[in-house]
Amino acid sequence: MTPAKTYRYWIHLAIWMALILLYIFPMLKGNINSPLGLRYTLSRYFLYGFLNFNLFYILAFFVLPLHARKGAGRTALIAFTVILGACVIKYAVGHLFPDEILQLGIAMIGFKKTYHTFWSYGRLSLQTGLLVGLAAYAYYVILMWRAGDRESRRLELEAAAARKQFSQMQVSTGLLLRKLKAIKSMLENEEKREGEGAEAILQLSELLRYMLYDKGVKLDKAPLDRELYYFNIYLKLHNRLFPRQQVSLHMTGPTSGRYVTPLLLQTAAEKLLARQHNGLPVVLRLDIGNDALELSSTAKTTFLQRLAHLLPGSGEFRRFKTPLYAGPA
Repeated sequence: MTPAKTYRYWIHLAIWMALILLYIFPMLKGNINSPLGLRYTLSRYFLYGFLNFNLFYILAFFVLPLHARKGAGRTALIAFTVILGACVIKYAVGHLFPDEILQLGIAMIGFKKTYHTFWSYGRLSLQTGLLVGLAAYAYYVILMWRAGDRESRRLELEAAAARKQFSQMQVSTGLLLRKLKAIKSMLENEEKREGEGAEAILQLSELLRYMLYDKGVKLDKAPLDRELYYFNIYLKLHNRLFPRQQVSLHMTGPTSGRYVTPLLLQTAAEKLLARQHNGLPVVLRLDIGNDALELSSTAKTTFLQRLAHLLPGSGEFRRFKTPLYAGPA
């Protein structure tokens, strides 16, 4: 057996024998001074309890799991054969302690001792074996239920993570479509195709590689330094494609040793920039605190925009905040 299965065997054996010892403790305590009574108690309960445990273990962990490959009927036949084999072993072991195991009753002095035949003892042993088999089947059902429940929880967590990642990628991909359209217009201009167009394609491909293949993105927890590196590439790409809406980033606070949910800064920046239609430069302010970072826009707004901001339900997206994590991704 593998080390894991060996450990499982000894743990189950210790629990089984502890229950038997707890059951026979009053009898063991009363017969401690009687060699015959002590031998009777240990052989009939402790030794045969060990044999019944091995029957239980073989059925629960080796025979009953065969139903997935061999079917219920063949598995039941194999289990019954194993129980019959255990009856033969018990009868053979009984010959080592015939007076304690096989004797029909304690014979009076001067009377001949009578012992169980194989068939009479086999009936008693078969009844015990069937009870052990039922216990093994019940335990196997509990194990399968626990394993199925654990697998269901694992699948639910994986499905939730996949949905979250898909939603995140869908939002980020939608944001980059605007950049793709702008790159297409730039490539149509022969003067910009070789220089700015090629550089814009390289920046966009670098962002896409980060979104699709970076480990931190897949684990939903990226180092803040790396996230800010790609966020700066995103801003450079925006400034290259939309020169009439130049964006600068002003950042305060430490960046090392922090982790953040990836791609959120791009989403927040796109929402902030989408609401600036006056063609004026935009300054994004990134404040990094101990446990959160905040992105806001300091772009100037017109009087009508400020007035719309005061109307119920018409407020602009002016600030974004997300938590930071101290642990590794």
